Amino acid sequence: MESRDAAFAIVPDPASSSVYKGGRPRQFSGKSIQSSIMATPSRRIVSPPPNTQGLSCRTFRPPILDGSLQYGEFFDWHEKYSPSHRLFVYIDGESHLQTITWSMAARAIRAAAQLSRNYVQWNHQTGKAPVVAILAASDSIPYATMVMGIIRASFVAFPISVRNSPAAVAHLLNKVGVAHILVGREQSSQDLVQDAIAILKTQNTGAIEPCFSPIPVYEDIYSPSFGPPNADELPYVFYGPDAPILISHSSGSTAFPKPIVFSNSRMIEFSASPYYGERDLTDLLLSIHPLPMFHAMGLMNLVWTSACGYACAAFAPQSPPPVPTPELVARAAQAADCDVIVTVPAFLETWSRNMDYVRWLSTADFVLFGGGPLNKEVGSYLISQGVPLINGYGLTEVGIVSLFMPAKPHNEWEYIQLHTSLTIHMEPQGDNTFELVVVINEKDHPCLINTKVNGVDAYATSDRISPHPTLPGYWKITNPGPLESTMMQDEHVSGCVMFGRGRFQAGILIEPKPEYVFDPTDEVKLAEYRNLIWPTVEKMNTYAPQHSRLFKEMIIIASPAKPFEYTPKSTIRRAAVIAKYDDEINVAYDRVEESSQSSIPAPIQWESENVLPFVRAIVNKVMKHDVMDEDDLFHHGCDSLQATWIRNTLLRVLRDTTKVNTRKIVGNFVYEHPTIAALVRFIVSTAHGTAQSVTDDVTTRVDAMHAMVVKYTRDFPKHQGSTMIQGGEVVLLTGSTGSIGCYVLAQLLSDPKVSRVYAINRASRDHVPLRRRQRCAFIDRGLPDLITSEKLTLVEGNLEEDKFDVPADLYEEMCSSVTHIVHNAWRVDFNVALTSFESNVRGVRRLIDFALSTPFAKPPQVLFTSSVGVFQNARKGDDLSEAPIKADYAVGTGYAESKWVSERILYEAAARTPVDTMVVRVGQVTGGLDGAWNLQEWFPSMVQSASRLGCFPDDDRDVAWIPLEVVAAAVADLRRASCPTRTVHLVHPRPVSWNTIAVVIGTRFGIPLVPYARWLARLERITQATHEESSGEQATSRSLRVLQLLPMFKAIGASLQSGTMALGFHDIPASRALEASPTLADPELRQLGEEDVQRWLAYWQRAGLFGPSDRQLDGPSRDTRPN
Repeated sequence: MESRDAAFAIVPDPASSSVYKGGRPRQFSGKSIQSSIMATPSRRIVSPPPNTQGLSCRTFRPPILDGSLQYGEFFDWHEKYSPSHRLFVYIDGESHLQTITWSMAARAIRAAAQLSRNYVQWNHQTGKAPVVAILAASDSIPYATMVMGIIRASFVAFPISVRNSPAAVAHLLNKVGVAHILVGREQSSQDLVQDAIAILKTQNTGAIEPCFSPIPVYEDIYSPSFGPPNADELPYVFYGPDAPILISHSSGSTAFPKPIVFSNSRMIEFSASPYYGERDLTDLLLSIHPLPMFHAMGLMNLVWTSACGYACAAFAPQSPPPVPTPELVARAAQAADCDVIVTVPAFLETWSRNMDYVRWLSTADFVLFGGGPLNKEVGSYLISQGVPLINGYGLTEVGIVSLFMPAKPHNEWEYIQLHTSLTIHMEPQGDNTFELVVVINEKDHPCLINTKVNGVDAYATSDRISPHPTLPGYWKITNPGPLESTMMQDEHVSGCVMFGRGRFQAGILIEPKPEYVFDPTDEVKLAEYRNLIWPTVEKMNTYAPQHSRLFKEMIIIASPAKPFEYTPKSTIRRAAVIAKYDDEINVAYDRVEESSQSSIPAPIQWESENVLPFVRAIVNKVMKHDVMDEDDLFHHGCDSLQATWIRNTLLRVLRDTTKVNTRKIVGNFVYEHPTIAALVRFIVSTAHGTAQSVTDDVTTRVDAMHAMVVKYTRDFPKHQGSTMIQGGEVVLLTGSTGSIGCYVLAQLLSDPKVSRVYAINRASRDHVPLRRRQRCAFIDRGLPDLITSEKLTLVEGNLEEDKFDVPADLYEEMCSSVTHIVHNAWRVDFNVALTSFESNVRGVRRLIDFALSTPFAKPPQVLFTSSVGVFQNARKGDDLSEAPIKADYAVGTGYAESKWVSERILYEAAARTPVDTMVVRVGQVTGGLDGAWNLQEWFPSMVQSASRLGCFPDDDRDVAWIPLEVVAAAVADLRRASCPTRTVHLVHPRPVSWNTIAVVIGTRFGIPLVPYARWLARLERITQATHEESSGEQATSRSLRVLQLLPMFKAIGASLQSGTMALGFHDIPASRALEASPTLADPELRQLGEEDVQRWLAYWQRAGLFGPSDRQLDGPSRDTRPN
């Protein structure tokens, strides 16, 4: 066993620790210390978990997990042994990636600990740690740091959900005996604590009223006004293995929430969970943006990141914190470049409706969801698009129950494998379902014990699971839902079944007792019965958090003609009942989707003075309390369901009283306009036809592009070089492991004029050495293995960092020798906004600075591979020449906008400094010499659909697609070229007819060629039919990548005549490229032909694009059209 370090000497009990008041430690007498040593609590030593984490990470040293080191001591451990390892990552207000290391966090945790001790009058003589609660909206980083700080102070941390009712909070405060509450600065949290304490004093006359203070914000703990104590000045107090250090609570769906206590020993067991998984998670970056830190999912990640070393990406600290929306979370997670997305089903369902989000999700290592069920159709669709879904299942009382991060996702995404450290007992329920019971063993002791199995203590979860019909060891959660037991206590109810797993809102099916049976189509009797059971519903809603509350519209009463079915054990056959009432359930959801508060009269006129009281009435009725006109609704606790009701009400009135086509209003505008005043302005402008979406404002996006150009063209360094270049060319190439970069590297290494190539690439997130990655890149693309070339120097660095984050001697070596720069590396992501590409743009500026710092009289030329995608917003008749263009042309995707920004920075650099620049706008690139063409692109997706659609589109116009090897040769030419406009277009100078390509495909599949309009109509019919097919047929259809791109193909159909090239694409002029590149000017340069198409088809066949089920292999299709 590893020896303990002196830096982690532990004070044995409270009498020997220092208490901080006003930042100064109070020391106890020697007598007190001596007496405390005599009462030293012993540590419970257990077998450590298997060594599976941190195996290849140099910056992280896993803590000892045998009980000799406690969770409250992990923080100082990491300060010593993992100081540079990242804990939190966020994107700041200037779109910069910020990292909080363990060294920074440990100091902030001790600052939080000192503040905690200042808040509480700690009576060390009691031998009992005080409980400090947090009742605040989750500003993840300071909230998490405060939880760790409370524990580091040797206190008990108790995060309380702000979604609880005041009565539930009062119950928890009294039950636990909270000494102090840290309250959020948002109004909703302050109102909640005041109401809760009022109830506490009224209902519990003997209860001790806790004190409360505003929760510290980020600056208070990461930049405190006092000097945080070092580890020695703030000794950690160990009360014993069974002493509590953290309290969470249950959801409170059937009664008031119950506190769940985590002892020292339990936290060690909990910390070990990742070590029983199948992946080394160390240094992976997990997006936890949607997870509140007062929820078990948030707290679990807080524990595991300190145990196994993965990092957490969260929103930038701010008070009040942002309300996570699907759009906000997606932008933040993409900007941080997260490896794993941890989310909730509601967000996945929203993302599944946007192909951009689906493509992004498919690039993640894993997409882990939990906290509830995911709609089956949505989950299956995401899997078919290559999204690596993992179903996570756990309970606060037990911890993670499903296997912790399997080696790879599986298609049976609804099913889980069970955690290998748990002892599970399956209690049969008589309908092929089992109650899951967790039995204690030497590795795991649940926080609560409520039963025994063969005489051994256990926790019966009340969760039902069913086995997979063919895969042993795979189980599906089929919970009846805890609300049912409360409803069954109603004297008017014979049976009930909750429904809504995977839906945005829960509902309940109720079978009345015989004396209350009626025909539910009778609206009067239906209303009477709902009123009879409504007191029970209100009781449930009083206990329940917001997301579990029932609405009257979601209460369905069983018909006498369709009675419930029961098992021999008199339990309801849930699946059969829900299937029987499928039509009624869908009607209920349709009504809620169209729901609105019809009792509130519409405004007489759609002017601000009339609309204001209308919107105010809607909001205040939904929110259950008054909100000021300029207050942010989400800071007052508005959740997604309430936002939906507000939206639907406003749209209903607009639809009924105006001529506005509300179906064109997509998304939930409440998130974009989150105050009453802002909603009024939006609704008035919509009624008058002048509304414009915040995200669609072209002027705003153009302004942002120009602002970024200004930012990165300030203060170019002065070039002072005077040395003449001697010897061969030395090229700095970026992005050499990508398709184009790999071919360019091979071209340069074979050029006798080139004496050295520095190939610089970012470090791999999975720590694969650059040499191995480059070799694989050569081999995968059918190129010679040139890894041993004497000309090649592989450099692992980061362009956006100062001096590329490479050793100083290597940087100086490159600076003193490089004569040409070819900048090819770029993030390929058509989902994220311009701000997410700022690091790439910063890299462009770093390369310019590098060129200007060289000792040569003439700085190295900077060649930048841009894209003809910068013309994506151009219109027929616009100037598409090889020259600088207006920003408006590039508006549409952050990718194209960032390319335009970088072009402009290079133009400015050339105009204001001696550096020579060349912008190469690359067109549609086809497969290389071995036919390799990325399956994810639009044309391979179109080809995949050929056999299913039974036809392929024809066009007698041309395409100017260019093979990879020609692109590489031309780029090699252009590195020496000059051009008065500093811009060329890299497209094939000898276009071929689309028909030339289409004929080969038609012959391959034995299908006719048809006009594009007919092909598109067939595609739309297949898309519609997919919704009516069986689940198996749907899976087959959804494996067609082309269905994902239907909006793109419809847009092409609407603009077939907008350009002169095939499918209406623009004819991109390339006369300057021909003048500058001998490769392109070669009259013998071959055109694309049948052999190329056959190579593409052969590669796609090998890669699995075609086959019996047209299965999805490599992720979703993406729109990579050149313009």
